[in-house]
Amino acid sequence: MSRLLNFNRVLCLSPHPDDVELGMMGTIFKHPSTFFDILCMTKGGAKGFDPTNSLNRINEVNNAWEVSKCSNINILHSDCNYFEDKEGTAGWVNWIENNILSKGNYDCIFLPTTDDSMYEHKFVQSLGYPLTRVNAISLIEYKTISSLNTWSPNMFINIGNEYNRKIQCLKEFTSQQQKPYFREDVLKTFHLNFQHSKKGIELLESFKILELIP
Repeated sequence: MSRLLNFNRVLCLSPHPDDVELGMMGTIFKHPSTFFDILCMTKGGAKGFDPTNSLNRINEVNNAWEVSKCSNINILHSDCNYFEDKEGTAGWVNWIENNILSKGNYDCIFLPTTDDSMYEHKFVQSLGYPLTRVNAISLIEYKTISSLNTWSPNMFINIGNEYNRKIQCLKEFTSQQQKPYFREDVLKTFHLNFQHSKKGIELLESFKILELIP
């Protein structure tokens, strides 16, 4: 059984329903000996700006993982609908510490990229170091659909064998299927990397190790 970087248990911060699934679902499939807690932090994008916001998006996350038949995940939800429901960084850090970190022995936190055009992704990334200020927990960024070209990943996971399974699960996000980044051709482009394609690795997920704690 495969374990990701020898991690036993990790926490994945998902700003919105579908972020972790788009960014690292194949990696989760590939490493069944690592347990992944996925914290879905909100029910959708910024209040008043995303017409697809509804409790259905939460159900879509649950449906996607049910279809996957994946046994090494646990879906967690915050008590908020939107990021502004808590008081900024302090509110979110305190809530995650008291309700999540205190209940799990985590080896790593996965979070979105700092070089990201979506400000709520950037906000969640900024929680990483405060959350690990007194905890020996590694930090790794996962590529999002809004990661900028200035972001430089330094870890790649080959998901060639897991890709089709991932695509089938993403179809459960029915409210998002009209978005351009859910088109299959765009999704395939999202998983390509020129340097790795020269080496015969065509489909992968990309990450950036910020801090790896032994």
